[in-house]
Amino acid sequence: MNAQAENTDQDMFDVEEITSEGSNLEVEENSDAALNRESSEIALKLVNAIKSMNNGELTHYELVNSFNSSNELKCLFLLVRALPYNPIARIYPETPFLFFKGVSVPAAFDLSEQTAIDIETFMKGQNSEIYSDLRLHDLEQPFLDAYESAIRIYNDMVEKSRDTYHASVKLAKSQVMEVSAVFVCLIIILLTIIGVS
Repeated sequence: MNAQAENTDQDMFDVEEITSEGSNLEVEENSDAALNRESSEIALKLVNAIKSMNNGELTHYELVNSFNSSNELKCLFLLVRALPYNPIARIYPETPFLFFKGVSVPAAFDLSEQTAIDIETFMKGQNSEIYSDLRLHDLEQPFLDAYESAIRIYNDMVEKSRDTYHASVKLAKSQVMEVSAVFVCLIIILLTIIGVS
């Protein structure tokens, strides 16, 4: 009887141990999911803020002031330093000419070197000792993940915008060729009519 009671107690202890291990795993998974969600939200906030500034919806002062925590500001500082300047090159006139429409370069990714320098100068002016020797390894893990995600998201958006821009330019150039061909044909026909008469 005692052996059965001991076995039952041992079985209950094993079940409790397994249950507590399962609970610990669930807590770890939930905390990992929460950290991933937090870093994703920070990354999107960073990218959207920079796009808004590039579109002229925010000044660089407002961009910096839209972030509250020091970790977010550190992340923003490093992100601005890492982003490419003017990543989509202008290859076609933006203003309309004659019968042809212009193709505007996507402004959301038109970060200039001067703007990036202005942001860095403004941030260093607020607290120079934090930003003077700031490195990636100084960021806490969720903010490091957010930085990496923001870089990836921004670069993916740049690529898609560049592809769309190039497709629009190709379409505009084909329109120029078609209209030019029509004018050349009309001139040849007029010269032929004038030559015959």
